[in-house]
Amino acid sequence: MLIYNPFKKVKRNNRQAATDTPFICFRVVTRGLFPKLVADVTEKNLEICRKVGIKNFKFEIVTDHSLNIQSSNYVREVTVPRDYHTPNGTLFKARALHYCLNQKINILSPDDWIVHLDEETLLSESALHGIVNFVSVPDSNIGQGVITYASSGVENWLTTLLDGIRVAIDYGLFRLALQFFHRPVFGFKGSYIVVRMGIEEKIGFDFGPKESIAEDLRFALAAWHSGYRFDFVEGVMKERSTFSLADFVKQRKRWFMGHFHIVWGNTLPLYCKCAVMPMHISSMLLWTNVLNSVLSLWLPVPLSKWQLLIYALLTFHVFFLLAFGNFMSLCPRRYSVLLRVIIGFLSQFLMPVLGLAEAYSTIKGFRDRNKLTFDIVQKETKDHLNQKQVNGLITV
Repeated sequence: MLIYNPFKKVKRNNRQAATDTPFICFRVVTRGLFPKLVADVTEKNLEICRKVGIKNFKFEIVTDHSLNIQSSNYVREVTVPRDYHTPNGTLFKARALHYCLNQKINILSPDDWIVHLDEETLLSESALHGIVNFVSVPDSNIGQGVITYASSGVENWLTTLLDGIRVAIDYGLFRLALQFFHRPVFGFKGSYIVVRMGIEEKIGFDFGPKESIAEDLRFALAAWHSGYRFDFVEGVMKERSTFSLADFVKQRKRWFMGHFHIVWGNTLPLYCKCAVMPMHISSMLLWTNVLNSVLSLWLPVPLSKWQLLIYALLTFHVFFLLAFGNFMSLCPRRYSVLLRVIIGFLSQFLMPVLGLAEAYSTIKGFRDRNKLTFDIVQKETKDHLNQKQVNGLITV
């Protein structure tokens, strides 16, 4: 955060966005369980693209179950057949992504670009300009940017504030890895991925059943091993946190299980996991830290001055990340600077809840590590559930 200014505005060039942008495919993968959400988000994202002036693009909705989305010049639905199998037996989202690379399905050329989005991911003008700037650089290969979780509305304040630390990690840890080291040293998210089509085609997503739980990290580490350059994409995209604490735990459990098979598997060289592995191990042992924090209230352990200093620095660091992440996540148009500061400060009192939830999810994930499951969390709000379809079609 000291090296790269998190408050820097994205350079905007509307003329370049309208005329000189390479073809961009916004790819959304879904099980097909939330058709109204997908239609609503796609419609909003189309409007943002029109506002910025981008013309050379298409939204590709890849689904296991047909959504009946009406095709147009800018929208295409791809339904993955039930009987489709990859050579390595890949499952879940990775299976759908690999299906898109089939020569009979793919409509993109190697120099086109793919922007991977989740079902609920909302574009912003800053993100679109950041993407345009990124894909216009000749040596760009793979990039990723910041995602916030309170800018598009709050469904659950508790889980939203807990996710504040993810925003700070995007601005700090991930940005350092991508913009300074140009490698996904500390991990990679599954959304807001900008990648050249030719690279995705060469690597693919056929990683087998176990390593397809966290296909995003597996793809990024494979690309690193293949020598591709990563970079940071300026601009912010918007998503929503899980709607309940139970879904929060379910989500973290899935991440842990996916990372477990990648970290302890033998399909990637050790250097690609040099930072992910100790981070994963510390996640596995988080429950001991939580237990120690509780027991130390009754059975305090004497610490030397240097031990206290390290403990204070680490503690301050984590609390700062939570406060800063929530400050950046809250929409400036809805909340004043003072209110954002106050909410960010108060969110630090949720640190015990975050520690307990994260520790509990890793325990559950370790217990179920050999189960091939991909838990889906609720994403449709009450507004989406109240929408009506017209003639069986979802018009975008």
